[in-house]
Amino acid sequence: MKRNIAYIFLIIFIFSNFIIAQEKVNSFGYSGSYLIPTGTLASRFKPAGGINLFYGFRSSESWEWFGKFEFINFNKENRNKLKIKRNINIGGTEFTRTFDLPKLETDLKIYGASANANSNIVDIGFLRTELTFGFGIYRWESFRSGYFDTLRVDTLGNTYDAVILKVPPLKQLDWSGGFSAGLNLSTKIIEPVWFIINANYKAIIGELWATLDLDLENVSVFQMYEIRLGILAKF
Repeated sequence: MKRNIAYIFLIIFIFSNFIIAQEKVNSFGYSGSYLIPTGTLASRFKPAGGINLFYGFRSSESWEWFGKFEFINFNKENRNKLKIKRNINIGGTEFTRTFDLPKLETDLKIYGASANANSNIVDIGFLRTELTFGFGIYRWESFRSGYFDTLRVDTLGNTYDAVILKVPPLKQLDWSGGFSAGLNLSTKIIEPVWFIINANYKAIIGELWATLDLDLENVSVFQMYEIRLGILAKF
């Protein structure tokens, strides 16, 4: 992993020097994102918001290159998935019971810098459609609260202590590489301002550790779909 991150840093450094060397850097913008987690990440979080700042240039009619800084904040737990199942034995009868975890809090914050390119598909002057892809380096931090509680079941008017949870909190900090690929649509509002719509798939090669006592599986890749709306100024 450390070697892969070093390679990504090297590529971004070379690409950044290439951008600076151009005679004309001609665009910058801001956008907001709506990110839908998929895969095992969706078992922990609901869709989240993000912000992006980008700066770049058009090298030809077919290619546009830009660097992007972004922030993603998954801070809403997927309560429909954050449950535990336990086999309970009461009076010699065994059954499976599902318990909610209303006190569990978890979040994932991601900060990133990436090198990106747009490849033109359709250009009719005021409207452009492009394929877009990029790769970058991300700093992320994850927090899961501790869980200390006794989960009970009621049977025939009697209450039984079914599960006793004593799980300490967990915090993770790490660097990871990532990439994205999708489709970009931009339309001119009034010179030099353009409105952009972007839809892409994003994957960050990070790992959230499993917590078996809370039935939390390991997350080895942060996978998500991103819908991005923003404003771009061209000069």
